[in-house]
Amino acid sequence: MTESRQYERINTVYTALYCSYCGVRAAKIKNLSKSGAALVFKDEIDAATGDNATIHFYSRDTGTLVAKADCHVVRVFSDDGNMAIGIHFDKENKGVDVVMDFLSSHSKPLG
Repeated sequence: MTESRQYERINTVYTALYCSYCGVRAAKIKNLSKSGAALVFKDEIDAATGDNATIHFYSRDTGTLVAKADCHVVRVFSDDGNMAIGIHFDKENKGVDVVMDFLSSHSKPLG
C-alpha cells in the first residue's frame, strides 16, 4: 500500500507541550510535517478524535519558545506501548513554518 501525503514527514528528537481543555502535557514529537504531527506521551492522556489543542514547540538548545500552533486530534493510537495521537494543524498556522525552518537549521541527522 502506497502512502500519499501532501507534505513530507520529518522524524524529530524534539518535544512539545500539548495544551488542551484537559491541561498541559509534555509529548515527544515523533514526526512532523507542515500539515500535522504524531505526538507520543509517557503516560495516558484524556484525548479523543476531534479535540482542539495548541502545541507549543520549545527548543532545549536555545531555551526558548520556537512557535505555537493550533491543531485538532485526528487519531489516537499506541506507539510501542505508549499513548500517541495524530494531530492536524489548523489552516494559516505560520508557527508550523517557523518550526519547520528551525528544524531544518538545527537538526542533526537521525540514525
